[in-house]
Amino acid sequence: MALVTVVLSLIFSAWMLRRELRLRPGLSSALWIPTILLMLISSRPVAEWVGKGSPGDEASNPLDAGVYLCLIGASLFIGSSRGVKWGKLLAMNVPLLLLYAYFVSSIVWSDDPMGSAKRIGKDFALLFVIGLILSEKEPLQAIRSIFVRGASVLFPLSIVFDRWVPRFGREFAKNGTVAYSGVTTQKNSLGEIVLVFSMILLWDYLEIRSTGSRSRLLRGAQWDRLALLLMGALLLYQSQSKTSLFCLLIAVALGIRKGALATKPISIVAYAVVFSTPFFLFLSTEFGYLIEPIVKALGRDLTFTGRTNIWSQITLSTVNPILGCGYWVFWKGPGGAAISTAVQWTVPTAHCGYLDVYLDGGFLGLFLFFCVLAAYGWRLIKQSQKERFHLVGLAVLSAAIVYNLTESAFLRTGPLWFVVLVMIVEMPRKKRKGKYVQEELSNVNRTNRTQPAVVARFDSPAMTPVNVRTEVYGRSYRQTANNQR
Repeated sequence: MALVTVVLSLIFSAWMLRRELRLRPGLSSALWIPTILLMLISSRPVAEWVGKGSPGDEASNPLDAGVYLCLIGASLFIGSSRGVKWGKLLAMNVPLLLLYAYFVSSIVWSDDPMGSAKRIGKDFALLFVIGLILSEKEPLQAIRSIFVRGASVLFPLSIVFDRWVPRFGREFAKNGTVAYSGVTTQKNSLGEIVLVFSMILLWDYLEIRSTGSRSRLLRGAQWDRLALLLMGALLLYQSQSKTSLFCLLIAVALGIRKGALATKPISIVAYAVVFSTPFFLFLSTEFGYLIEPIVKALGRDLTFTGRTNIWSQITLSTVNPILGCGYWVFWKGPGGAAISTAVQWTVPTAHCGYLDVYLDGGFLGLFLFFCVLAAYGWRLIKQSQKERFHLVGLAVLSAAIVYNLTESAFLRTGPLWFVVLVMIVEMPRKKRKGKYVQEELSNVNRTNRTQPAVVARFDSPAMTPVNVRTEVYGRSYRQTANNQR
């Protein structure tokens, strides 16, 4: 039965992927490179999928390292062949570059220099993959497409694993209760991928819906997107990840704003509140009675499900308070082992992204990281009224800030950090010839399921009239249009 359901799930995913490819025929085949990478970092390493590895640091597994290196190398090669100026890309992202440069320098004082070098190199290499995505002719379509493709595979497969393949989809908690993990290795990771993919799926649904006919309530609805969102809701319920649920609600509230609620002053206030939440977390240990009603409303207690037992073990003497102990080495060393012994269970992370940044880079690393959050948050706020992408980017960044209060995802090669980088990294754009216009589709067969607006490219501004290739959901048409300067 398990094999049959897995096969059916893959057939369904193939059908969903076919619909996605028909929707965006203008995207290149090279986009499968970041899609495959995203699915791997959102689920399990290759070695685990083929039964050649065990949960742990995939950087030490030759198979995983080889696959990752091939994907990064292909992204770098194709991006360079498209004319991506990597130096300019880094120059446009100075705050992020300084943060990475600092953690590269932490190799010098790291307890495990080789381990730090491998991990920071792997994380920094994500910029090459993002450069490939943004080098597409339609970068915003490319961003949405890779997450839709990933959700089309991971969501159905997670449901099947949870129900029919318990070897992969279930684990047992310390108290003996069953926890569902889907295609990931534990329930919080399942909640994380649902959070990440659902944010982009909702953005994609709204973009497609806004270009469709509104004459009827159900016309223009993209049922494949709605089906994936419903699957995500089911998985979120099964994972019981309250942090992911709360962060998804924050992202939805900030990402669907319109009119007066989407103005710059409102965005500033909203982001200022979110930006201050890490400091509220400190207050929870000092003035818990003030925030106890809020914490209980989120379904947690003031120990944050035992997390404060871990946090209390991390003091100014745990690592060098100024420089930390080096990038991503603490929990694999004697310090992490001592905390695991003290709390009587194996602790893989601090379950707080800000504490993990402190352990890696001390107060100096933490300061640089907050500078990155402030700088890119301000950039997104300034541009949030231009197009929905920046509004969604601000929502994603805000959700990530709150998520890392009780989970560790910042500066870790995972789906949440990846989507944050996709949303904040700026890249120089090539100037293209011709103009892009949008016009309502009025003379196409109305039997088509949806009638979105047509995006027409004038390939030759000097010619009038010219042939224009228009892309419609699931079809391509040839039309003649006049070039209007």
